[in-house]
Amino acid sequence: MHRDRPRYVIDRPAYNLPDFDGEFDKKSRQFPVREKVRKLFRCSVLRLKGLLFRHLPILSWLPKYKVRENLLCDVVSGVSAGYHSGMAFALLANLPPVNGLYSSFFPLIPYFFMGTAHQMVPASWGDGVCLRLAPESDFSHFNATLNATVVDTDLMNEVRLGISGTLACLTAVIQIGLGFMQFGFVAIYLSESFVRGFMTAAGLQILISVLKYIFGIQVPPYSGPLAVIYTLVDIIHTLGDTNIASLVFALVSSVVLIVVKELSARLPPQAVVVATAISGPLHLPEIYHMDIVGEIPLGKAFPAPILPTVSQWEDMLSTAFSLAIVGYVINLAMGRTLAAKHGYDVDPNQEMLALGCGNFLGSFFKIHVICCALSVTLAVDNAGGTSQFASFCVMLVVMVTMLALGAFLKPLPKSVLGALIAVNLKNTLLQLSDPYYLWKKSKLDCCVWVVSFLATFFLSLPYGVAIGVSFSILVVIFKTQLVIASNLFVITPQVISITGVKIVNYCSPLYFANAEIFRQRVIKKTGLDPGKLILARRKFLEKEQKEKAKEEKKDNETRRRKPRFLVNMKKAQLELQHDFDMNEGTANKPEPPNSHVNIRCSDIEPGEQAPDQEPPSPTLESHPMPFHTLILDLAGVCFIDLMGIKVLLKMNSSYEMLGIKLYLANVQVQVYEELEVGGAFDDGNIDRSNLFLSVHDAVVFAQQTSGERHISSKVGPSTV
Repeated sequence: MHRDRPRYVIDRPAYNLPDFDGEFDKKSRQFPVREKVRKLFRCSVLRLKGLLFRHLPILSWLPKYKVRENLLCDVVSGVSAGYHSGMAFALLANLPPVNGLYSSFFPLIPYFFMGTAHQMVPASWGDGVCLRLAPESDFSHFNATLNATVVDTDLMNEVRLGISGTLACLTAVIQIGLGFMQFGFVAIYLSESFVRGFMTAAGLQILISVLKYIFGIQVPPYSGPLAVIYTLVDIIHTLGDTNIASLVFALVSSVVLIVVKELSARLPPQAVVVATAISGPLHLPEIYHMDIVGEIPLGKAFPAPILPTVSQWEDMLSTAFSLAIVGYVINLAMGRTLAAKHGYDVDPNQEMLALGCGNFLGSFFKIHVICCALSVTLAVDNAGGTSQFASFCVMLVVMVTMLALGAFLKPLPKSVLGALIAVNLKNTLLQLSDPYYLWKKSKLDCCVWVVSFLATFFLSLPYGVAIGVSFSILVVIFKTQLVIASNLFVITPQVISITGVKIVNYCSPLYFANAEIFRQRVIKKTGLDPGKLILARRKFLEKEQKEKAKEEKKDNETRRRKPRFLVNMKKAQLELQHDFDMNEGTANKPEPPNSHVNIRCSDIEPGEQAPDQEPPSPTLESHPMPFHTLILDLAGVCFIDLMGIKVLLKMNSSYEMLGIKLYLANVQVQVYEELEVGGAFDDGNIDRSNLFLSVHDAVVFAQQTSGERHISSKVGPSTV
């Protein structure tokens, strides 16, 4: 049986835009340039405070830090990651392990105060500029005694360290300049499909780069396009020269790490300690000719600061610019992934400044260019790290290594460090299955992932960033130009404010570049943030449950004492009645009626309030929602991607928890099909009955259903 559908009739004069604006007195807002400039350069205490909190995020999160809940997790995760943070990633840069220690100590000091990604651990990453400006051939000479060509390794490493510091300084200058120029706006062009494809390719490149240490073979380093292919071909050709001892150390370390991580992600990896303890006393590196870390002299742990060689900047400019952009993209991509997982925000401009300041300080101590260390950051996250205190602990472990433990790590095989990196990349490499799931939901998003992955993997990271972002923009343009047209009908909604109903119009496609902006605009226009309200309700309910438990405990104690008091009163009453009857001497008087004692009785009539009883305290439930229905007018939305669908699903679930209905009006045919394919109507996410032909349809339906809910809330169950 069909219920009666609401009907409406509209009778109003026709308007063109000038007549409508004139009759309803349209106001035109003006923003003079002079006022904008004055506001831009205005100085006040409030603005100074805002700048300090913006550029030093530690002032915001440190006072709110929960020591009892998070400190132990941060210390354990930081110590576990600090075992291999620096030395392992120095291998990727073709520099001595001591350079990795410098890179994992000095840059972390500025990032601790300025970084906005809580679990981020910066470290060095590989590039071929040191090989190009200081090739091995420049340090080779023929030794007549040995009748062989000998490389002066110490001199070569010293020169490469100087070049590395100079490159880091130039990169820092570029990053700081871009940060002050608000270059962080590029973050809106980093779609989720691009980020996951890019990070997967970068992780796979790192894995291939450490295979030569795992197998204990000699492979020349490459840089530029197809470098990873050349490296992989050389590894395959030299597998016959595999050092069995190095491979065994790597495999055993990997198995131990995987087992430990599966049992408890918060146990620090002991592979470094165990491998050093076994290989050192048994002299395994000398017996089996394994490549080891080498000695880190204690007297040279903290090098004297050096000035960068500015004359070399001309040869490094293009490389430094690409490193500045690619390093920032890697940092931001991992930061946004962690932020989405743990529920906080990452400031793109502040991340650029934090990265630049870290590179600038470290450049005076011969570091290599830093960015997010993928495996170390994932190790911190998997071990339960919650704040920058984890990176601070990494820094302390590195400092202790430089000052006291450097000589003890001399016999550590490099294959163990390679195994540590490979194991921590497990979650990143599992993203290789993304195209299988993306193809079912959005073929264009799948294409973005594949193009970003292939460009990054085969053509190196800088080309991967450029091609991936460019292709993402082309996909947006492609979808914008190929919009399916639909027939429109004249449906004019009333231009009045309707009680209990909020209508928000958004005239733009809903996709990765503006999905979050769309959600923030809706919050601003409606004046209600459902996420914050739900969080406040949860905290209030927890507090209310604790108070209720205390009251129940108190009532139980009172009830134990009250029956005894009432029984004693009744006994005294019966004795007085008996004495009265005896004195009157009325033997023929009928017996008194039986008395009934109600322990829970009250002398207060229903509807009255006890004089000593306090009025009920106000609760969140006593304050009704400012509206019961939110209508999104999607007439201007010509397409929507997976990010847009996720935002709509998140909004629908949040408003539903608050008892607010979310209606979609004027949904185009193409948008409806994309919502259906993207799974918006699956598993009870969005009810198809919440989609309407027009805004007015949604308004009338909202008013009717609101009246029905209001009446049903007043009419309770009948009693006899």
